Amino acid sequence: MMTHYWRAVLHATRHGFRVGRPMQNPQALLRVAVGIVLGTAVGYVLDQQMLCVGAWLAGLGSMIPHQRHRLGVSAASAALLCVVGPAVGVYVHGVPWLLYLFAFLGVFAGGMLMMFGIGLGMRAIIMTILMVALADLAPDVATGMTFVKWLALGGAIGWICQLLPPYGPRFATQRNAVAALYEALAADVRASTEDGTAHQPWPGPLLAARQTLTVLPQFSRAAAASLFGLVGEAERIARNIRVLQTAEGADPETYRARSAAIAAALSDVASAVRSGRPAETTADWASQGFSPTRSGEAHEDRLRDLGAALTEAGRLAGMPAVTKSDDSWRHAELALLHAEPGFAARGLRRLREELTWSSPVFQHALRLAVAATIAEAVGRATGDWGGLGEPGHAFWLFLTAAIVLFPTFEHTFSRGISRSAGAIAGGLIGWALTLLPDGRALHYLLLIVLLFLYLAFRSTGQPLMIMWITAWVSYLGAGGSSAWTRTADTVVGSVIAMALYLVWPTWQSKSLPRLLASWMRVEGRRLSALAAAWAEPSTADPGALDRMGHEARAARHKFDEAATHATSEPVNHLARWTGPELLSLSRSVHEVAKCSAVLTAQLPVSQMPGVPYAARYAEPLQRVMSELATAAETGAQPDLSLTSELRDVLGADLADTAPGRRPGQDVFDQVTHRVEDLASAMRGRDS
Repeated sequence: MMTHYWRAVLHATRHGFRVGRPMQNPQALLRVAVGIVLGTAVGYVLDQQMLCVGAWLAGLGSMIPHQRHRLGVSAASAALLCVVGPAVGVYVHGVPWLLYLFAFLGVFAGGMLMMFGIGLGMRAIIMTILMVALADLAPDVATGMTFVKWLALGGAIGWICQLLPPYGPRFATQRNAVAALYEALAADVRASTEDGTAHQPWPGPLLAARQTLTVLPQFSRAAAASLFGLVGEAERIARNIRVLQTAEGADPETYRARSAAIAAALSDVASAVRSGRPAETTADWASQGFSPTRSGEAHEDRLRDLGAALTEAGRLAGMPAVTKSDDSWRHAELALLHAEPGFAARGLRRLREELTWSSPVFQHALRLAVAATIAEAVGRATGDWGGLGEPGHAFWLFLTAAIVLFPTFEHTFSRGISRSAGAIAGGLIGWALTLLPDGRALHYLLLIVLLFLYLAFRSTGQPLMIMWITAWVSYLGAGGSSAWTRTADTVVGSVIAMALYLVWPTWQSKSLPRLLASWMRVEGRRLSALAAAWAEPSTADPGALDRMGHEARAARHKFDEAATHATSEPVNHLARWTGPELLSLSRSVHEVAKCSAVLTAQLPVSQMPGVPYAARYAEPLQRVMSELATAAETGAQPDLSLTSELRDVLGADLADTAPGRRPGQDVFDQVTHRVEDLASAMRGRDS
């Protein structure tokens, strides 16, 4: 057993010490750097270091991921981090039980808000950290509010610098998410020509793009019409690509040439979306290799539709934001997305759903709050570390535990170990700097330099980022005890977070059967609805199909994420499926989902005659998927005879078919085979 834990810890350590690219998003870094310089300069004149801290906090708030307008989010962040959190901390300083209560509730709320995006949750947690910091540091209300005053002034300076150009196009966050969606599609197309298989970018980028659009309030959605349309066209493009990827008998050279052209077109769209400017080429992509090479070519309707979708995406990519008073901006592919309620209503509904003990989100938020509160109590109990450190340091343990603890073993241990190593190095640097000659100008200059190094390396990973911020904090205190305290607090806070994860784990390996079953039930309903729509196109409900498709993608994304993290857990040897078996199972899941995409892409329109034989598949598909889901949940071996009825339907169809296959027969043939493969892949190590 210990061997598995050591192997998992080593894997997490390697993950934690991976080095990313420095200086990412240089324009945002430059605005923050200007704010730090101005805040430090004013602080030098007034002899108040807290202005430097306030300017840095305002800049930090602006760089946390956000989905609304940058200036509004930056202003709200500066107010929360520099005024609201610290002021509450000052007033609860003398009431420890109230401080613990507020700290617990603040971190718990932040953990719950993570379900809507890391930015919202992190702002709540950092605000709580600053509340605890001022409660620990302020000797009395008057002195504490003086700290808040200077923090607020520094925060105001930092926010003013956010007004500096460049401003970028409107809906920048949404544009980046949609551009990433098209880049993922391009990468998937290229991968299918390199090794003959698609790497399945879905559903992550698509879900992320849809999520950023649903955050927009209803009154501004018409102005983002082109972005809604681009997501709809991306779904349409992806379905057509899936049809071409599953087509048999395609000429390899033609397929590679066509795929290269498709990938190039998708990359052009991504660049145009991100910049907000029209694509460099405005030619009709439908005439550049995406139309059939000859009349009667297999899937020629899909080729024509793909070319039309790429052309429309190119048109939408450079479209400016316009406001329309009617519903003409609504995209037919996105009935659900347009009707999605605003963030407040949707958020409250989601919170109510997650406030149950069975919810992983609730359990992680509760565990996070417990870990942070324990860390604060440990910090207060250690006093000044027996005279070796500084008093009022407990908030550093609180901060570390709240930042290190993640829902997965790999992330928690990689962050805990790498942050501790970075803190040790940073503490040594900060201590060495305190040995330099004492001078106020040099002190403020070094504060700027250390923060610049933090900004430059914040995107490289935990060790380098924490090294420079620890050096800054250690030097800010201008004493060896400050460096020692900050380092020790980081190490102890990390140990508390990692230890609590081991005591109260949420193993992804154990959640896989439940997540697989959840996806199977949703996908079964979707396949059944698609079969019924094939039989009678006039009765198809596009909104319902869109909703089921979105639910299926969300469920599959949860399974994919859990499967990815499960392979790095120390208990994966006890899981139902081994690593190779899980890989095979994931591929089967993707293949079934691909069949759903192909069925959707080739769905007859309402004016077309249906294919009545498709109705035979509706009930068996849903029932088989439901029974396989039950087998996944209960741990029973799937009964491979469950798919025999699908085989019987397929056999009857083939017997009834005149020379030449019926429309869609190949697709339903693939569905039958893929569901059979899924049932076989479920037979884990106990088979």
